[in-house]
Amino acid sequence: MTNHVIAPDGVSLAVHAYTGIDPRRPTILAIHGWPDNHHLWDAVADEFTQHYAGRYNVVAYDVRGAGESSRPAKRSGYEFAHVVADVGAVIDSLGVDRVHLLAHDWGSIQAWAAVTDESVMGKVASFTSVSGPHLQYAGAFLRSVRGLRSLGQVIRQLLASAYIGFFLCPLVPELSFHSRIGVAVVALAERIGGAGTRRQRPRAPRSIDDYLNGLNLYRANMVGSLLSRELPTTDVAIQVLVPRWDLFVTPALQRFTGAIPAGSNVVPIEGGHWVVTSHPAVIAGLAAQWVDRNTDGAIERHLP
Repeated sequence: MTNHVIAPDGVSLAVHAYTGIDPRRPTILAIHGWPDNHHLWDAVADEFTQHYAGRYNVVAYDVRGAGESSRPAKRSGYEFAHVVADVGAVIDSLGVDRVHLLAHDWGSIQAWAAVTDESVMGKVASFTSVSGPHLQYAGAFLRSVRGLRSLGQVIRQLLASAYIGFFLCPLVPELSFHSRIGVAVVALAERIGGAGTRRQRPRAPRSIDDYLNGLNLYRANMVGSLLSRELPTTDVAIQVLVPRWDLFVTPALQRFTGAIPAGSNVVPIEGGHWVVTSHPAVIAGLAAQWVDRNTDGAIERHLP
């Protein structure tokens, strides 16, 4: 079932419920990253509905500019103030007390901003982050060199993040995706870390607009956030899942990001950057454990 929620600035957000919404059950709200849309979560949602039937409400939404959601008229409409407000608006539309966020890539980056923002923090019971750092903490990581080991980690992350400089260039990224060259490169990157998994279902559908509009998230937020010296904190229970073969967000950065709240859970897992689609049972199982651990009166679950 799909509903449209109007964000405070007028953008229409397409909210997709994989299950019915029962306020008595924990609600998992999933947020996708670039260049995906809510279909990124289809395989994980199948795991929840098949192996945890009736235990959770499972919902995802298309972030602004992606999937069935509308796009802002200006690049400034992609700034964190707006995407954080989007998270709050979607939560408010569900008619539940608090949600458990599950997010990937730029979805995680948006969720980190939301759970460290007073306007949304109290609406979130827990957050499971996959392959997406808090950008201000990522900036602190890049400034954290204290010896050869940390220097090597920072250099590795800078090399992994080299594509960001390309995305910040005017027009050239757009030309690469219109020509399908950029699309082919992303498809190749998706295959890294997927070896040994069960036969993959067809890749979740994307449109060229998913690639192009999402570039504005980088352009509106990246530089200022990385340069910021402010390190916000949160009371939300955080779990960070760290794929071993992530080409873009190194394990060292993800472990550093996981240090934001006290008592956070950092779990190394097999897989690459798109581990959500290559290992959906792992993501669903670990997310379910974290939700249950942070749900009042949670009953014991038997994980697959």
